[in-house]
Amino acid sequence: MTHSYELKTGRSAASTEEYPGGASRIWTDIDLDAEGKTFGYFRLPHSTHEHGAYWIPIPVAVVKNGVGPRVLLTAGNHGDEYEGQVMLMKLLRRLRAEDVQGQIIILPAVNAPAAYAGRRVSPLDGGNLNRLFPGNPDGSPTSKIAHFVESVLLPKVDHVFEFHSGGASDDFLPSAHVYYCSDRAKFERSLHFLNIFGMPMSVVNKGLLGNDQKMYGACVRAGVTHMSTELGGAGRVSVEALRLAEQGLARILFDIGVVRKPLTDVPAPPLSQLYTRLPTRKYVYAAASGVFEPYVELGDRVSAGQPAGAIHFPDTPWREPEVAVFGDSGIVFSIRSIAQTVLGDSLFMLAVPWEE
Repeated sequence: MTHSYELKTGRSAASTEEYPGGASRIWTDIDLDAEGKTFGYFRLPHSTHEHGAYWIPIPVAVVKNGVGPRVLLTAGNHGDEYEGQVMLMKLLRRLRAEDVQGQIIILPAVNAPAAYAGRRVSPLDGGNLNRLFPGNPDGSPTSKIAHFVESVLLPKVDHVFEFHSGGASDDFLPSAHVYYCSDRAKFERSLHFLNIFGMPMSVVNKGLLGNDQKMYGACVRAGVTHMSTELGGAGRVSVEALRLAEQGLARILFDIGVVRKPLTDVPAPPLSQLYTRLPTRKYVYAAASGVFEPYVELGDRVSAGQPAGAIHFPDTPWREPEVAVFGDSGIVFSIRSIAQTVLGDSLFMLAVPWEE
């Protein structure tokens, strides 16, 4: 049986009937509302020379048991960010219906084409899923995924927890993230999530660009609470970041009441230091193309005016390097992890203690 989820759009009735996902082109043969544990695929139609009538599988697991909180867990928004993907694959295999009171929807590779390719963006269209919300049901493949998440999945849940890391190009201090909100009650709820998740470093994002195009913006429009992470990066799986995130996820699922008991015997959340990432315009960017040599490490404290790193020029090795300088003081929150660098690349992000 094919399951459809009707949405209000300007599309004609005939068009809605043609596509069993309702207003979305993505469809599924699983029943998202069924009791018990269900797994299968969301099916993204994509026609190519080699595959004329073809759908790309986006794996999903749904665990539902009665009435309770409804949670969406996602990873693989960027396909080269691996800690979250590994964590959610492990979780969906061990989670049982009797563990749950409510519903947990798990998408370990939400941008499946990018995840299968191990790339930040989709190889199908170059789409960066976390810059394409609210999406378009008639747009590119990645835009269709964004539209499906925002229009079909988010109305079905109360909370979204998405797991990012630095990907191939960047390495981050492992941390959990929320966005500042002027609504005091909502913001306190976000801070509570950070405390329960319990990463050594927690971050309040404020002043970053393009939030309306990210999963966070979709959650705001849907009235859904949201938390995300940066769990290392550099194209690898961080042992320590993965362990901390698994413990944090177990605590937070129990705290919101969607699991009946803690999934593992995890310690109480440690004290987390609260920071904010300096806004996009204050990142340290490469002023030339070449080979990047950082002068500092993740977690180092730096001062405004301090040399940050150098860009060397393999084609003119006798040329003096271009030296980048920190414009602000803070701790090194992110470092570019690929030495080959071009003009405009982000080299460093800094964080400072949070002050509201």
